[in-house]
Amino acid sequence: MKRFLLPAFALALAVNANATSFKANMTAEQQTETQAAKQITIYKGKLEVIGLGDPTDAAITVTEEADGKYSFVLNDFNIALGDDAKILIGDAVVSNLEAKTQNGITTLEATDKDAKVVGGISGQLRDGKVVMTITVTIENGIMTADISKITVTFISGDALDVAAKFTTESVINYYKSECQINGGFDDTWVDCIPWDSKATNEKVGTRPVDWNISNVCAINVPFAGKVTYTVGTSIDNSNGKAVILTNKEAFGNGIPAYLTLGTPWATAKGTSAANPDGGTFGGKKFTYRPDAISFDYQHNTEKGAENATAIAYMWKGNWTQKNVPATTDAGFIANPKKCTMINRDRNILGNETSATLGDPAEPSKDAKLIAKLEQPISESTNGTWKSMTIPFTYNDDTAVPEYINVIFAANDYFGDRKSIIKGNSLTIDNVKLVYYHALNSLTYNGNKVANFDEGTTEYTLNGKLVEDFDKVEFTVKGVGATYDVAKDEANNVATITVKGNDYDVNPSSKTVYTIKFDGTVGINGITTSTTTANGAIYDLSGRQLKTMQKGINIVRGKDGKMIKVMK
Repeated sequence: MKRFLLPAFALALAVNANATSFKANMTAEQQTETQAAKQITIYKGKLEVIGLGDPTDAAITVTEEADGKYSFVLNDFNIALGDDAKILIGDAVVSNLEAKTQNGITTLEATDKDAKVVGGISGQLRDGKVVMTITVTIENGIMTADISKITVTFISGDALDVAAKFTTESVINYYKSECQINGGFDDTWVDCIPWDSKATNEKVGTRPVDWNISNVCAINVPFAGKVTYTVGTSIDNSNGKAVILTNKEAFGNGIPAYLTLGTPWATAKGTSAANPDGGTFGGKKFTYRPDAISFDYQHNTEKGAENATAIAYMWKGNWTQKNVPATTDAGFIANPKKCTMINRDRNILGNETSATLGDPAEPSKDAKLIAKLEQPISESTNGTWKSMTIPFTYNDDTAVPEYINVIFAANDYFGDRKSIIKGNSLTIDNVKLVYYHALNSLTYNGNKVANFDEGTTEYTLNGKLVEDFDKVEFTVKGVGATYDVAKDEANNVATITVKGNDYDVNPSSKTVYTIKFDGTVGINGITTSTTTANGAIYDLSGRQLKTMQKGINIVRGKDGKMIKVMK
């Protein structure tokens, strides 16, 4: 192994003075696939590179994939050199790890395994990788990592071996963090107590944590007192639990099955269920701006053609509606109790309310619907799982929400209740919010960069960084996404790091684009001129020449314009 030489350190530092690391080169679609991982856990703590200074703050992302394999990402791995200098290697990614679980302890091991490096100085590393030997143990949600060897080999052949230890100080379960909704449904379910304006407080089935199901308790039922209807239950699947929602019927009246982050409610009067109404009010406190929602589903319409529905919306402020009857009172002398309802779904979404019950809604001064989506699901999946990703439509992509609500219904949620078909069902699992972090466009001197694609992260342009970077323009894909630009003038390289709106929770929510300038003199906007002169001479690639060569030459004329000269 060659000794790691000081010039190589200097080269690395020249890049790391300005460069930023990234998780992976991913298109928006690939980002959605990443969100479909079974579990993403971010461990934050201290990383000690043995013999090279005090432990530093670090983060390691461990992902359990849907196929049961694991990935291990040492985010922003850097090596201290003393005097506050350091080499930012980048994100070191070890994939396809097998897990061993015994006595509640999960172990991940790898010996001399290639770890792809993304971001940082990956372009200066042989094959863009380091080689790692690791032993990771996870017990009671706490991780320790013994990284007994990290071999960093530069293209020049210079290399360095280091070892490191990581200790956990805090843990973030990404899918249960503030930027997500708890859409796995695998935790222990809790009692479901249908809400009504008379506070009946009858337990009707169970529900997943953070969600509510439209189970019903009808009161004052003749000869029965109370009658309950359970429309949502849990089922086991290969990855844990899912929610199955099944429409039901009572005395010829449809009972809609739906799941929501808000509070389900229903009203009907008398044995004929006159004056029916219902839906959802409220939601979850929420201050992020996701780009889409993804989920897995099964749709069963064997009882008749019927659309299921997926709905989500974010808002700020409040809509207040008074005198809303909110009890299913089946008595001969029925008297549903009225209430004041805050943030009813129809009011927030601005839907038609002339046929619904209660006074007109009154919005607060700051009330605003920020984003929404509504997607009918018509296809019957015939017992197979399918996946769907639905983008949000933003009314205001600069406003920060205060609340979010998500609804899945086995019926046309805002449709006529008389059209609900008993026995049709919708099964839901793996509900996740998706945050994009990509470039949407990239131009140079007003022209689209050749072969631009959001999933391609390296580009080479004619010109010099110092003189020509201001001709680079780009737009970012991702509502709430941010970006950083770093310039490495010594190496003619710039990086654009796009961070998703969830980056503060998930350090892997970023993509870095590398813009390399080839050092030639860029010639743009060439025109022809009839004025000849012995000015500067260039070839077609932009290199300045001492004399004209055979073929086409480009010469600066007296008037400053460029002329083409054939020799």
